[in-house]
Amino acid sequence: MSKNQKLKRIEERDLPILYRLLIKIPLKSLGSSSGIFWALVCPILVFLNFLFNFFILVYFSFPINIILALAVPAVVFILFVRVILERLINWWNNFVVSGYVKRDLEEVLDEYLTLIGRNEESEKSG
Repeated sequence: MSKNQKLKRIEERDLPILYRLLIKIPLKSLGSSSGIFWALVCPILVFLNFLFNFFILVYFSFPINIILALAVPAVVFILFVRVILERLINWWNNFVVSGYVKRDLEEVLDEYLTLIGRNEESEKSG
């Protein structure tokens, strides 16, 4: 990436139509409780998905049960993708564009080499 080329924020109007539709799905913003979502809500949804699919396969007749059994995991998958997309956009806008992530490889490599040199010197003297 050249020096004059800057990273841009991800705005909703710049996203492809599929991503804009995913973002418009009403879902309470997780904020700082995203760990609870992935640790509790996600396994519970997967387990309830299994039970609901089992009920669908037993209760309904042949063509309808297969269609419904495929639709339920698709809805759960779409919800997971929406959460992941929201987290990715927030991460990009907060860390990459704001400058918290170092992108200069030469600078990072120089810091790493000086750190290795310090460690070797302290091992020799200690």
